[in-house]
Amino acid sequence: MGNGAGWIFGASMCGKRFVYAVACVAALGGLLFGYDIGIISGALLFIEKDFPLTPFLTGVVVSSILLGAVIGAGASGALGDRLGRRKMVLVAALIFAAGAVGMALSPTVGVLIFFRIVAGLAVGAASALVPTYISEISPTDMRGSLSSVFQLAITLGILLAYLVNFALAGAGAWRWMLGLAAVPAAVLFVGMYLVPETPRWLIKNEFMDEARAVLRRSRGREDVEGEIEEIQQVEREESQTGVRELLSPWVRPMLIVGVGLAMLQQFSGINTIIYYAPTIIKNTGLGDSASILATVGIGVVNVLFTLVAIWLIDRLGRKKLLLGGLSGMTLGTVLLGLGFALPSLSGIVSWITLGAMLLYIASFAASFGPIVWVMLPKIFPLQARGSGVGATAKS
Repeated sequence: MGNGAGWIFGASMCGKRFVYAVACVAALGGLLFGYDIGIISGALLFIEKDFPLTPFLTGVVVSSILLGAVIGAGASGALGDRLGRRKMVLVAALIFAAGAVGMALSPTVGVLIFFRIVAGLAVGAASALVPTYISEISPTDMRGSLSSVFQLAITLGILLAYLVNFALAGAGAWRWMLGLAAVPAAVLFVGMYLVPETPRWLIKNEFMDEARAVLRRSRGREDVEGEIEEIQQVEREESQTGVRELLSPWVRPMLIVGVGLAMLQQFSGINTIIYYAPTIIKNTGLGDSASILATVGIGVVNVLFTLVAIWLIDRLGRKKLLLGGLSGMTLGTVLLGLGFALPSLSGIVSWITLGAMLLYIASFAASFGPIVWVMLPKIFPLQARGSGVGATAKS
């Protein structure tokens, strides 16, 4: 199995401390996810000065990462079921690093687009694998809050991207902005090398001794046979479920719900705000550096309200948070649209526009942002979890 290295990590830790540490390591995949989708927002202002970009090419540079994400999410789910969550996250870390270095060294816009697609492969893989890994490594009573760690890491990655954009804006160093993603990618690779595979995957593939060892460390007790029997019982009941069965009558409703949640998350318009926040703010009359600085505030609000969601998710429930978030997102987009419909985007209208973006981000971060990632791994049965999350994540 090659998981012996996992016992190097946190040798003195067990129970909740061990689970929190392992979840944080895996969540670095979410940080890279957020960094790669957020960094282009500021870098784009300077890429346009080195490469002649038409509006169409600008859109391709921004959105090409999503093409890779579709492929990466779809392929990594099935591979994660077959080869293991941990191994595939290690592969994703290498792809993150390759994409970052390739983008930084791109001699032409075509090469830049190619490596944006490469980075997208890792983004898609992270979206499918990391929530599943965290869910399966966590005890039942910790899964709700720990699954939210992935979305928190995404928001931290976006904030980090905005801070890097601001720090390097004066020099217009867009290559460094994109290339610095290789640093957390290396940290993710080392961290995942030192953590174990999930006990559920180990039991499913009959690595029972390693599964017991992981359960003892993650549960903080010696008696883990009861949980092993529960996992085996679930596996027996769902032994006929896999990739081919995702469209079977009894699994199809789960797939529809999962795809619907993932599509609503994306159709809400979050990518437009994340990718084009500096451009939108610049259109209100601010300069490059001031526009990027304003987006740092958006990143801070994103992180803070994700923490609010993590605190409330088990208190208020998923449905109430989703409905409240939808209300705030709707109001925010209406105000944003009205701001741009007014004759002038200066003075008070500029602040209204920025306030509308902050309201939208706060509402998204407190609802659809973390809740979808919490719910997706729980929707599907164990045998189809990797494939199911992969199929919904690429939606």
